[in-house]
Amino acid sequence: MSFKRLPLFTLFLGFGCISCLASAPSWAQYDPNADKPLEEEKGPGLNLVDRGLYTLQLLRVPGGKPGDFTIRATNPGTVSGCVTLTDPDIKVKFLMNKVDVTLEADQTFELKDDEPRYGAYSCDTETHTSYFDVTLNRDELIDHNSKFIGLKSKEFGMYSSDKIDVSKEKIELLTQYPWGSELITFWFYPANTVILHAPAAKSGQDVGPLIDEFAESKGLVPLSKTLKGHELPYWATNMKYYTDPRGAILNQISTPGENAKVGSVTAHRTVYGSDGSGDQPYALDILGRTPGTTD
Repeated sequence: MSFKRLPLFTLFLGFGCISCLASAPSWAQYDPNADKPLEEEKGPGLNLVDRGLYTLQLLRVPGGKPGDFTIRATNPGTVSGCVTLTDPDIKVKFLMNKVDVTLEADQTFELKDDEPRYGAYSCDTETHTSYFDVTLNRDELIDHNSKFIGLKSKEFGMYSSDKIDVSKEKIELLTQYPWGSELITFWFYPANTVILHAPAAKSGQDVGPLIDEFAESKGLVPLSKTLKGHELPYWATNMKYYTDPRGAILNQISTPGENAKVGSVTAHRTVYGSDGSGDQPYALDILGRTPGTTD
């Protein structure tokens, strides 16, 4: 009886790292299944990640119709090695007050081939994360009076069933995870929305008022005046959202979603020398962009 060495792969899941090299130990007893071909051992695919959890994001659709948005469901497990990831088969149905998203076929990790590998890096290793995208439209959800979004697998069962509140201005998705709930708010921005920010500002310095002054000089209107209740993302430091009725900033942005320098302001910082502290002005660039997929 001969033993084959299986491909080397490394599985990163959560905070742990498991490295596996399957080979026959010298004390192994006879296994009647040991000589079966690799195709039979792996079946339709390798179930290397926990199917019980997907985290959700709401993303913009570049070039999509008004009201389009994408739900991205991501499995926290990451697999690196001689594997590929299959495409999922997704079906969407509108039920009474629920959007039913079914994975007719989940993504699976598959070994690239079944040849024995005798070197640790005898293949081009790749890293994959299992996720799937579902694009929906705000107006469809409103027309169907949708109050829930359910994600399930034909093979593995229900993944999640979360509450949604949909209006012309925004979607609120209340997700449930083992560690607690999370409220995700997704805004439908006007077509002339622009984001101004100053990433080169000194650490800890709030230049929001300077950005507002610059925006006002260009005829921009704070987005909160158009979308009532709009709040900046928690991670937005020295970043402001506006509408641009005259196109003064939008006309300077050649590539949607990418930053462009649209002007500069004079900021001040504190410097320290032999005579103590002093105020020093410096030029601060203002960058502008249209909303990207995660804004």
